[in-house]
Amino acid sequence: MTYFDIKGVAEKVRLAFVLAGVPFDDQRISFSDWAELKATTRYGQLPCLRAGGDELYQSGAMLKYVALAEEARLYPIADLAKCVHIEEVLGVLDDLARAWRPCVAVVSRPQDYGHPADLDAAAKDALAKTLRENFLANELPKYMAFLSAHIDATGYFLCGEAPTIADCAALPQLQYFSAGIADHVPSDCLYPYGTITSYVDRMLAIDAVKHYYEKCKAKKAYRDSKA
Repeated sequence: MTYFDIKGVAEKVRLAFVLAGVPFDDQRISFSDWAELKATTRYGQLPCLRAGGDELYQSGAMLKYVALAEEARLYPIADLAKCVHIEEVLGVLDDLARAWRPCVAVVSRPQDYGHPADLDAAAKDALAKTLRENFLANELPKYMAFLSAHIDATGYFLCGEAPTIADCAALPQLQYFSAGIADHVPSDCLYPYGTITSYVDRMLAIDAVKHYYEKCKAKKAYRDSKA
């Protein structure tokens, strides 16, 4: 799988490989290499997964490909109710990502949100601060309540006693908010949500996930960038 040296949208697919116990070549490219590589990709974007002679795109499709290729433990296709539950949670996570997106995009493309395109850095930072503080006050509590309800209902993970692709998608999103890499988003922003922090700890304590992140740390994987 080819992606940048960040978690981003590829991390859920990496975690699916890890939880499935399927070895994979985690090819991480630099942003300086992207201009040349972009023209060779189907949609002008990454990640790209090459498997069995196929070249796959769109991280959601890759996530299900990995899950279904390993006897469907992460996406039990024979259990319709469980699959619907997983899809529901994935939808909530998509909504969370959509609610957060303007908080980042307003810095790179302020004109898309009704502001002049030539805003200086201070003005962009002020916009980001306003949007992100509003997100923390209004959107984050709502979505943490939604996810907490699913976790409380199972007592373990988002959709049951074992992880699924919903958990693969949730963990990187939650880690992002507590990583301290987004300006005006304190690293303790998830502390008020005990069910969520316990859930993150439970995910990180899974042997396969723990060993994966230990390897990433040893290799100094993941570019540390502010947003």
